[in-house]
Amino acid sequence: MDLEIEKFSLSTWTSLSEEILMKLFHYLPASSLLKVAQVCKTYNRMAFDESLWKDLFYRHWKINRMRPMCPRKVSWVQEYKRLYYHTPSVESEVLRSHTNEVLHVSFAHNGKMFATCSKDGFIKVWDKTRYPCSLKNEANMKRLKWDCTAYSEVNENDTLLLVSGLLSAIGPLQGEIVIFSL
Repeated sequence: MDLEIEKFSLSTWTSLSEEILMKLFHYLPASSLLKVAQVCKTYNRMAFDESLWKDLFYRHWKINRMRPMCPRKVSWVQEYKRLYYHTPSVESEVLRSHTNEVLHVSFAHNGKMFATCSKDGFIKVWDKTRYPCSLKNEANMKRLKWDCTAYSEVNENDTLLLVSGLLSAIGPLQGEIVIFSL
């Protein structure tokens, strides 16, 4: 009797159309998709379908679906792996100094400080030599008519901080760069 049930189950799975299987695959977490990919060539091809991973990417990371894939990236599978393997998994503290979304974080080479850029227009430099980290310096770039600070980078000697941002302007999007002495 058990042998007949196994045959029925196997024949049921093999008789399902790819369309139905894809709908089922959309409910699976990444770990299960990777296991399904090992079953056969057909399942492997289907399990690495970009539409599955795009959906999984937005669901798992709770990212707004209006936000596109990072520039110069071409694979949702690779984007998922990038966030999975390169996102810190231990939270040591939460900084709530910015009043809007933080767009970029850059770290000094010596590990003693980092800078945060935000939609609130501020660039903030943090001292992380002690716990909790403390605000070392900040600049409100709205005074220079910036909408936001978008990117920062510390030079290799940790003496200068380059900050780029978007200007408040009617018309085409414009940017500016400022270099601060640290």
